[in-house]
Amino acid sequence: MRILIGSPVHQKPEILSLFLQALERLETPDVLPDYLFVDDNDNPISSQWLVEFSNRLPGRVLPLLTGSQQVENRSDEHTHYWPPALVWKVAGFKNRLIEYALQHNYDALFLVDSDLVLHSRTLCRLVETEKDIVSEIFWTRWQPEGPLLPQVWVSDEYNLFHREDGEVLSKEERAQRELHFIHQLHIPGLYEVGGLGACTLIRRRALEAGIHFGKIKNVSYWGEDRHFCIRAAAYGFPLFVDTHYPAMHLYREADRMKAEQLLFTLKYFTSNHSEQVTHAEHSDTSPSSPAFNHSASSRTPKFPEPPVIPDHLHETAVFAKYTADSFVVPPTFTGPRQSELYTPPVSNPKLTLTMTVYNEADHKLTDVLLSHRKYIDEAVIIDDGSHDDSGELCREILQGIPLRLIRNETPSFTNEVELRKQQWRETLASSPEWILSMDADEMFESRFAQGVHSLLAGTTADTICFRLFDMWSSTHYRDDEYWQAHRYYRPFLIRYKEGFPYKWREQSLHCGRLPENVLDLPTEISNYRIQHWGWYTPAIRMAKFERYQLLDPSARYGWKEQYESILDSNPQLTLWVDQDNKNTEKEPTPEYEPAHQVDASDVAKVASVQVMNKPEPQIKSETKDTFYATEKGKGAEQSVKCKLCGSSDTVVFHDYQRFTLMGCGSCGLVFRKDVDHIQSEEMIAEIYNANWVAMRDSAAASTYGDHALFGLMLLDMFSPRKGKLLEIGSGTGEFIHAALQAGWNAVGIEPSSDSRAYAKSKYEVDLLPGYWNGETELDAQTQQSVEVEIHQAHEAQEGIEAESLEEELDLSLEHPYEAIACWHVLEHIADPVAFLTDLCEQLQPDGTLYITVPNKNSFTNEAYGVHSPLFTEEDHLYHYSDHTLTLLLEKSGLRPVALFTRQLPAGLDALLQAHPLYGELAFTEQMGLLAKLQGEKRGHELCCVARVI
Repeated sequence: MRILIGSPVHQKPEILSLFLQALERLETPDVLPDYLFVDDNDNPISSQWLVEFSNRLPGRVLPLLTGSQQVENRSDEHTHYWPPALVWKVAGFKNRLIEYALQHNYDALFLVDSDLVLHSRTLCRLVETEKDIVSEIFWTRWQPEGPLLPQVWVSDEYNLFHREDGEVLSKEERAQRELHFIHQLHIPGLYEVGGLGACTLIRRRALEAGIHFGKIKNVSYWGEDRHFCIRAAAYGFPLFVDTHYPAMHLYREADRMKAEQLLFTLKYFTSNHSEQVTHAEHSDTSPSSPAFNHSASSRTPKFPEPPVIPDHLHETAVFAKYTADSFVVPPTFTGPRQSELYTPPVSNPKLTLTMTVYNEADHKLTDVLLSHRKYIDEAVIIDDGSHDDSGELCREILQGIPLRLIRNETPSFTNEVELRKQQWRETLASSPEWILSMDADEMFESRFAQGVHSLLAGTTADTICFRLFDMWSSTHYRDDEYWQAHRYYRPFLIRYKEGFPYKWREQSLHCGRLPENVLDLPTEISNYRIQHWGWYTPAIRMAKFERYQLLDPSARYGWKEQYESILDSNPQLTLWVDQDNKNTEKEPTPEYEPAHQVDASDVAKVASVQVMNKPEPQIKSETKDTFYATEKGKGAEQSVKCKLCGSSDTVVFHDYQRFTLMGCGSCGLVFRKDVDHIQSEEMIAEIYNANWVAMRDSAAASTYGDHALFGLMLLDMFSPRKGKLLEIGSGTGEFIHAALQAGWNAVGIEPSSDSRAYAKSKYEVDLLPGYWNGETELDAQTQQSVEVEIHQAHEAQEGIEAESLEEELDLSLEHPYEAIACWHVLEHIADPVAFLTDLCEQLQPDGTLYITVPNKNSFTNEAYGVHSPLFTEEDHLYHYSDHTLTLLLEKSGLRPVALFTRQLPAGLDALLQAHPLYGELAFTEQMGLLAKLQGEKRGHELCCVARVI
């Protein structure tokens, strides 16, 4: 099959580079495709890169078609501008590509926009559909804070809902259908649509029929794709979208950065690990050094290796990692987005990173800069006389981001205040809005990247303070009487106020990274945390110790005992357990982090956590952080391997009276130490008794409304059709009752005889007894009881009752199922991988698994620490977060299609009273906090919808 890949190109060089790299990776179904570009670039470097691409694929890139040079401004960081003249100019380009394909007898034309990064299987998949016109899906966030929306639609200009002829829809019905259409497109499949574009395979039969992108004179719809689609429908060609291999749309700068990371990660997987992996120099403006010219780089930057992913999932998993947001129920979509193409939203505040570096190339500088580049708008860096290539590394890692790099030939760290003043002057020369002052060995936890711009846009403060954790190893921070930085908030982020009389602490050491009077401005504290890597190896600690002995031998500027403690052979360390946010990039964009207003004039104390401006506080407080801390010496106990990732980096999370919880420093899982020796059946029988049922009955209305109907809503949103439903662990039967009423063919399994009896009495629901074990497994007591009843029924000649009891004992379940639900079951399962793997086999090919578990990263656990009821329940064998649950699903052959948390308002007052950082909040503040908890996945309950990979 001869295929022509065609694209009109008017593109920024850095975007075009990524597009071409992805094109070069495309797998082909049969004959290698040819390429034909319309060169409409006004940047000569972009034109040169098309020539270089042609040289790399001799004989496959046809001579360039040329367009008139485009002069109008097409886009900015927020939106793309398409005046009518430009729309129809592009339509003319696409028609020229159609004419070429027809004249030269191609079997199909693949039209693809030059701001897309394609999965290598895209073209093969579109050919496999055997459709005359089919697009591969991609998603775009047209507004920075808006929902992700597809490039395909159902009808008219951009309707995302189905409507029959003459059907009148209410606003609520329309919203429900919009959500159904959007969620359906997240399920890998092939769907008929009413409109599409930008990434479309058109077979010759459709081309010969006469379809094209020209304007239909009596149609006023905006966009050449809409006229193409109307014409295709008139000629009798249905339109389809495939959703197996979503492309990445490089709509704004953040997307470009993700695409660079995506392609770099894919290059890692496809290259020999012994080879050095070069990185495209997108900032090079020389026409002879295009971004995809691998010989252009003279030095290999030290990018971190990407996470280990099973071979068969590499590319699809990497695309999902960098293109898909974790599920948050989107706001109702209210119709055509044409206005968004013309009206730019309010921009995010500009964020300037300022930093000094000195011989940092072999330390954490690469990791630090990679973390910062996700959210900064520019950087000002002083290279203070480095003897290594720290400065060059800054250029390489931050390429594409405006950078002021100043080189001091002679180090000035012996007079720190003068160095800081120089740093301040150079930063002000860039006309900053917000200034983030970080050292070269400091980095925020990863959730900061998603939340910082919301934080800046939503605050009225001018100074924001954070806690800093002194990492003493790759997994632990130091926590003793000499090292308590993490208990105090310090200013790192300020809004520059022109005319404010900034003043510095005039001392040669420990003068502070920012002027000392920034706390005189309106000040807030934020719970985003900073990891300080300036102590994490013995060699670094020794060098720091010697430096302080040289610069401050009498401890004039610091704390003598703290200096001496640097070389302690057995320091008290605490596990940095919460690695979830650090190891995953599927975070949803959190809402504004409600920080706490601080009266900084007297350095106010807030719930035993102080705002401090001194870099080395002399604090000897006995206050203990109970949440993630282990008791002294516990970390030295015999550890066990993590049940999820296999790491031996586990320590005691907490010793309870009847059991011990372990924490994994690698993946963040918390689990019972004796999980391999637990008989779940005995534990469940002991706990879920008549008293538990009575408790459920006392809250029957809320149980039904908050949980059963919520589960039913998820089924309606994510299951493509109603059919056979299995619930494992049905409890007192509310969900099965709701599902039966809603039209599902539902069956539930419940081991507790008390719970089954309640379900029968309250809801007339018959639940099957036993435990799930491939099919089901009766507990011994239930089996004996049923057998006795059968025998008695036979003796009494009650044949019908005996037959019924025999059927109950047989437990013949129908499968496969359209849906399986496990509401708060997985935390009780001793071997969750085996459990989930077996459930995969019980699902229809497009079936859906629904899971809820307590959330390890919940606000509940924050408030109560190790004494949280989620931790103290002895039948909770595992404590999952969104990250560890995702890892578990992947190991079990599943992928999450929705992952979010819930925090119900009930009980919020008690949580606020227990939490160390919250006092009394007004009603609106409480509701804002609830929204924040949902956005940051800190709700009490973790909810997941999954399908078989």
